[in-house]
Amino acid sequence: MMKTIRTYLLAAVLLMSTATVFAMPEKNNRGFGVYQYVVEQAEGDLDAILDSIKSAAGAAGWQVLADVAGGVPEGCKYRTHVLVLADSAYADQIMQANRVTGPFAVVDRVNVFEDERGVHVSVVNPHSINRTVLMDDEAYMEMTEAHLQKLRGMITSAVKGTVNEKEYGQFRKKGYIGKTMGVMAGGKFIDKLVAVATVSGQGWQSVAARVREGLSKPSAKWGMHRVYELALPDYRTVVFGTTGTPMDSKSFSIVRAGSDKSRKKFKCPGLAHAGAYPIEVVVAENEDGSVSVRLVETMFRMKMYFEDAGKWAFMKNMRMPGSIQKELVQQIRSALQPMTAK
Repeated sequence: MMKTIRTYLLAAVLLMSTATVFAMPEKNNRGFGVYQYVVEQAEGDLDAILDSIKSAAGAAGWQVLADVAGGVPEGCKYRTHVLVLADSAYADQIMQANRVTGPFAVVDRVNVFEDERGVHVSVVNPHSINRTVLMDDEAYMEMTEAHLQKLRGMITSAVKGTVNEKEYGQFRKKGYIGKTMGVMAGGKFIDKLVAVATVSGQGWQSVAARVREGLSKPSAKWGMHRVYELALPDYRTVVFGTTGTPMDSKSFSIVRAGSDKSRKKFKCPGLAHAGAYPIEVVVAENEDGSVSVRLVETMFRMKMYFEDAGKWAFMKNMRMPGSIQKELVQQIRSALQPMTAK
């Protein structure tokens, strides 16, 4: 009898240990924040810190796709730069997990920004993004944690300052994002992909060339233009990144401090959310040989990265996402018109 009890107790301890391992990356009961600090009050000026991270990223195997100077709200004297990085081994893991949704999670975005306290470095938290994009809350946690630690290690090797793991932005206990007030921008990520165009009889590289051209000139109202391009030839896919001002600067004005109330009295607290951009536009060959150009429904994407602005902020600015999407679609479709014309 005692031997049986000891066996059950040992099994229970093993189960508890296993559960602890899987829960380890989630450090609080609020879930994962969209962003995570890596270094606060970094030593050196913003430009020198950017150079150090670029150098370290290249040495560690990342491709530096872009250094994007973000727009800032009117009267803001501080700056933000977003480094877009790609780790080919990590990109393979993401694409193998989900070839259709994966392209929207393959790059890393590192935000180097200023405020009244100095220069800080934060990243888009891959735990938050992968759970939503790959549509599974637990299957990819170990892979994601390993990549996050590799990214953090690369940055902290290059930047001196106060190392911090504080998360901010919207906190989510699960990847699925429901509808706000039951009506606004929720659902499975794959259902939120917009097929801007599908082209038959043309190769993915030819379609990508057209989209590249369409995104090259800034859009009329929001200034969106292509700032990076990542080809994934093994998957016959190209990811473009597009951003612009005043789209970004208005977004930062709307979100303000978001969930990080310690930034509430800062002059332009929304710069901490600059990692939300660029927006992804994906060109990919389908199983039937046709080629689709996809983007995330813009209201849903805004919710992914800016939901901590609050329901009222979303309601007051609910026309902005549609306007952004309309310009993006127009840029793409006008460039593809020679291919799609009957």
